[in-house]
Amino acid sequence: MDERELGAVSALLTEFSTRVNDLEERSRLIRERLLTLSQTVLKQNERLNKEIGVLKEDMREIRNESDRLKEAVEHIIRESSELARKEELRVVERYMKLFEPLKFATIEDVKRIVKKELKKKKDGIIEIEE
Repeated sequence: MDERELGAVSALLTEFSTRVNDLEERSRLIRERLLTLSQTVLKQNERLNKEIGVLKEDMREIRNESDRLKEAVEHIIRESSELARKEELRVVERYMKLFEPLKFATIEDVKRIVKKELKKKKDGIIEIEE
């Protein structure tokens, strides 16, 4: 081989060596980026798993609270069926006004009044009723 051919082969080998070095550098950079990306994905995955756990716990609490509210509403509904209605209370109010139970005398009141009247009659005292 002559010098030209050797120079051309040498230039090709140099160019090939440069390209191989460039490819090796790119490959190293890609590996580093892939490693960084993998670490980032793992961290994100851990964070998301924690958030999912918190959300699941929140959901459990919401379900429990919802169940308690349902029970409370059902209890209120059951109890409300035993309560008097407005109309029923109005009827009772009318009867109360009609009878005026606060003006009724108790047995003790009647006994006291009878004793008082008997004593007056015995003592000869006469009172005029108003």
